Parts: sequence; structure tokens; C-alpha cells
Amino acid sequence: MRRSISKIVTTAVAGSTLAVAAVLTTPTSASAAATSKCSGTQHKEFDTIGFNLDVYINLCVHRTSGNNYYAKAHIAWKDGGGGLSTGMDDVTVNLRLERHDADYKTASGRYNGIMNLYQDGSGYAFSTGSYSSSSTGGWTADGNVHWDINNDGAGGGTWSLTGSPAI
Repeated sequence: MRRSISKIVTTAVAGSTLAVAAVLTTPTSASAAATSKCSGTQHKEFDTIGFNLDVYINLCVHRTSGNNYYAKAHIAWKDGGGGLSTGMDDVTVNLRLERHDADYKTASGRYNGIMNLYQDGSGYAFSTGSYSSSSTGGWTADGNVHWDINNDGAGGGTWSLTGSPAI
């Protein structure tokens, strides 16, 4: 009798260990994987007094593992500087986080001051706030640039940017 109780206890302990191991390794419904998609680099040359200012922008849409979505604009330029008298009155980047072309978050960044001050710049970026959603598909970053060249007498304009691919 003693032998069979020992076997029963050993079998019960081994069985419960396997059950715990199975529970610990069973996948649970996890949040979506973090991901990002970006537009290609977009370029526009502005005919300023002196060297022409070249602006480069790409737009990215991001999803965190916690299903927070946000848009980010990356900005760079060449041949800036020269001060306000030869540069830009306005370079405002307008950024939108969209889902199926409906705006969820917006942000703007004004860059004419720094572009007038420095000849070249890279690594500049800004983001919209994040938007939490369990809805998947159709999320994009989109935007435009409002610009105005100083001392050209022509007023400004809007450069429409190509949005990011959807996530």
C-alpha cells in the first residue's frame, strides 16, 4: 500500500507541474506588434535670394505595441542661412495623423527661423500626439508645408506632401 501512495503522489506532482508549464506557455491575446511606415523623402527647392533653399521631408506613421498611433515628420535642408533678408518668411510644416482620410491628431512645426540661421540642417522632427485605438488598418501620416519666400513680392504657397503608406 505504501508503494502505491508514493506512486500516486509522484504522478500527481508531475501532472500538476506539466499543467502549470502548459498554462505559462499558452499564448495570450497580445497587443498588436509595433510598426512604422514612412513616405519616401520629398524634396522642394525654393528660389530664394542667393542660394536656393532645398527642403527634404518624410512622413511616418507609427503604431506602438499598446495600439497608440502617431504621425512624425522628419525635416532636413541644404543651402539655407543668409538671414531673414535673403531667406524665408514662413516654412510651417503641418502634420496629420489620419485614418481613412479623417484627421485624428494634428501638429505644426515652424522652421523658417532655423533655416534662415543655419546653412544646413538634419535630424529635425516633430510628432502629433498619440491616439489610442484598437481599430486596425488605414492609419497614415499626411501633411503640407505653408511657405513664403522673403522679399520676392509673390506671397506664399502650399506644398502638398505625399502621405505615408497605411498601417
